[in-house]
Amino acid sequence: MSFRIAIAGKGGVGKSTIAALLIRALHERSGKVIMAVDADPNSNLGEKLGMKVEHTIGELREDLLKNADNIPAGQSKQEYVELQMKLATVEGEGIDLLTMGRQEGPGCYCFINNILRTFLDMAMDEYDYVVIDNEAGMEHLSRRTTKRMDRLMIVADPTKVGLETALRIKSLASSMGVEVGATALIVNQIKAPLGPELRGIIEKGNFDRTFTLPFDVEVEEFAIRGRSLLELHGSDTLYLQVKELVATLVR
Repeated sequence: MSFRIAIAGKGGVGKSTIAALLIRALHERSGKVIMAVDADPNSNLGEKLGMKVEHTIGELREDLLKNADNIPAGQSKQEYVELQMKLATVEGEGIDLLTMGRQEGPGCYCFINNILRTFLDMAMDEYDYVVIDNEAGMEHLSRRTTKRMDRLMIVADPTKVGLETALRIKSLASSMGVEVGATALIVNQIKAPLGPELRGIIEKGNFDRTFTLPFDVEVEEFAIRGRSLLELHGSDTLYLQVKELVATLVR
């Protein structure tokens, strides 16, 4: 059974950056191929990992809705979906990436989503480690991706709004019935010590663990230039701290 990590947070807090660095650290630590799932409609995890995405599950979903009666002869819907999911998986050096893509348009997707979840769960269990980069609304965890997470890591910036949003995301996950082994708050992009008001908000969140990560000029430069974080020097300060985080939170 795979060890599953969900990463969530509002836009602009460095969530996908942390996800990419965590995926890299997991691969280097375990020597295993990591399954990365980009479940944020604003998909950019592939760019952070230097992997080109040509097909998404969102496109597959729309294709199934429009052409459900035109599946090749001799193939069931389940077989067709399984094949298309494999074709949508980008294979890299130690990382396989599956991008969920756009949200649903008008129409009934219940049957399609049930098939997708079944095969996504089966695909996940072929890997030792799975990292899912979620949107703030946690939509994929509740309906389309999976209902089991060994770790839920919520990324926030060091602001009142950012931390209060992180607390709401944690509450939202609980209300959706997502099974979570442990929660972690990651306060990212810190440039100065946190004041008492922000520390008070963190305490109210009752996370199992809390980590603080510094603002990193080199990582920011990589983002500006659109460079893969897999090329980041192994001695980079932020990356070293993400490696420590992985060693603490992952079995």
